[in-house]
Amino acid sequence: MSNHSMTPTPTGSAPLTEQRASGSSRLTYDHALSPIGRGKGWWRGVLFIAFLVAGFFATSLTIGLIGFGISALTGELTEAQMTAMMETGVVPMTPSIFVTNNLALAALLPLAYLGQRMLFGVRPGTISSVTGRFRWSWFRKLALVIVPVFAVYSAALFLLEPAELNIDGTAMLMLAFVLLTTPFQAAAEEYVARGGFQRAAGSWFAGPQLSFIVGTAVSATLFCLAHGAGDWWLIGYYFFFGVIMSVTVKYTGGLESAVLIHASNNVMLFIPAVLTGQLSEGIDRSAGAGGPIMLLPAAFLAVVAAFVIWRAKKEGIETTTAPLVTAKQRREAEARAAYELHAQQQAQLAQQAAQQPMQTYGGTPNQGYGQASSQQPGQVPNQHYGQAPNQGQPQPGSTPPAGTNQRPE
Repeated sequence: MSNHSMTPTPTGSAPLTEQRASGSSRLTYDHALSPIGRGKGWWRGVLFIAFLVAGFFATSLTIGLIGFGISALTGELTEAQMTAMMETGVVPMTPSIFVTNNLALAALLPLAYLGQRMLFGVRPGTISSVTGRFRWSWFRKLALVIVPVFAVYSAALFLLEPAELNIDGTAMLMLAFVLLTTPFQAAAEEYVARGGFQRAAGSWFAGPQLSFIVGTAVSATLFCLAHGAGDWWLIGYYFFFGVIMSVTVKYTGGLESAVLIHASNNVMLFIPAVLTGQLSEGIDRSAGAGGPIMLLPAAFLAVVAAFVIWRAKKEGIETTTAPLVTAKQRREAEARAAYELHAQQQAQLAQQAAQQPMQTYGGTPNQGYGQASSQQPGQVPNQHYGQAPNQGQPQPGSTPPAGTNQRPE
């Protein structure tokens, strides 16, 4: 699927939307899409896989071919090399071919986000981890260990099969392309293979065990086929690499560790291949290119994966999520919540109104219907209908109007 060389070869290849759930109903990363994709939703997983496969061919035939055109026009790729490439299937890695191949694969990263959003309707961030985001703090902690380990591993392989260094301008340009683009190529492959293929196939099953087995088989098989290897040892290595990454993702709850392992593996193996000129000769995956030596990188990957899983357990890394829901289900849930809140507020208002004192027409506060007024007999009300307060009553110290009969007390 992408640029690989030497033995062992690198592994590059040719909104949080949740329901409230109890601990028993929480799902692992690989099984998180099952509530949406199983049963009548089976077509979602099928279309997601087809979408990603079509995207791979589309980017390879557009961006990837640009590199061949540039190499032919600049003379980097001679006619004799093109003839040999057609006969042997080994593609010479010029700087243009290498970088456009990496960019073609990196372009699959946004397609993985887009495909999940369109077909499963969940927030894009849920493809990164069970927390709905890429956990950079976890990634950095692992990188402090994983990157140096792979550097030592790559150096050890070089010392086992030393080669003469060939450092020139082309090698330095290739080295820059390796450092700048290979991490994105590796990340895109993990988002497609483990984030896309694995979870799409796993979404067809309600049982977590069957979901993981089928999802891993589909993901590892497509990952292996994308590399186009013709050697059974290489085929087995690529398949095993896919299985190891699936196990790591399941028990760490996200793609961070798989992206880091994949990127470290590719970068650290490409560096000596560039500096010795081996990468420019092309990547040979034909029959006989592999051998029992492939058991060494397979065992190394298994040890690294075991360490990562142990570290995740020690750090208390979240590995499960509540069942994801579609955007439509989220809108319906929000509408129900709004309705229930409105009904609750109305009930509270009605209860408050029932507890307030009642006042009848013509009565005084706290005077119920049919109750006598608290006014004493003979007492003149302070206010009559149509009169202002105290109107018609003599005020203390005032003089009666002229013409009225006054009788001294």
